[in-house]
Amino acid sequence: MDFRQRTRHEITRDVRITTAGFAQELVKTAVASLQRAALSDSDPDVARLFDEVDALVDRFRSHHRELSNARVLRRGTRLARPPDPGVPEAARPFSYVGTYFGAYTDFDAFARGALGFSGRIHPRTDLAGIGLDMHLQRHFWTVERQGTLYAFRLGDDGDPGEAQQAEQVRALLRARFGDDGIDEALPVYAGKFDSLTAFVRDFLWRLPYPTWLLIHVDVSTLGYEWSVDRSIFSLAAGEGGMHVFIRRDPLSHWRYQLPV
Repeated sequence: MDFRQRTRHEITRDVRITTAGFAQELVKTAVASLQRAALSDSDPDVARLFDEVDALVDRFRSHHRELSNARVLRRGTRLARPPDPGVPEAARPFSYVGTYFGAYTDFDAFARGALGFSGRIHPRTDLAGIGLDMHLQRHFWTVERQGTLYAFRLGDDGDPGEAQQAEQVRALLRARFGDDGIDEALPVYAGKFDSLTAFVRDFLWRLPYPTWLLIHVDVSTLGYEWSVDRSIFSLAAGEGGMHVFIRRDPLSHWRYQLPV
């Protein structure tokens, strides 16, 4: 597969995932609107439906733009990443996008594998939708070749930029707390995030909880509570966003023990 074919295949894949995700969410929104009307004495709230559809359009337009930007940024890594002999031949042309994760029959199987959830799952859980979201939100990149779905995990490169950023954060801490305060303030550097809410979502996503449970978590309140009980510490980043540090496992407190 030459450069042009590979690029065309990448673009087509992202477009198809974006279109499928948008169609799925659009149907859900329309059905939910009809269900609300069926369960009440009022007519369907057309204005609310239009607002929800407009929000969906904005959301998936953003997905489309961010996937395109990520594809452009990946061009610089195509020659830098050494070939991985463990990648199946059909998926090897795309191995530069990230760390090879596995091969699956469909999005349902991929979602189960990515979530690390092998037991019984709620029958109404939309596993295919979860798989689509993981591609759209750039946790993974997927490609379908010869009837098999191949997945690559993104963000596992461990490039030198992360180490350099961590050292810059330590310099900020020294300026604020002095050398003696670094050990207390920086037991674990979690990374730079747009907000505490973004950090909480990222933290929970890595845990083996089913997504149908996580979508009910109030991540904004959880971030505030973790800050108050000193499980985490954040420091504003000069270029926007914040650096987050973990003092102890935020879920170690008894109130956060989930029955799963």
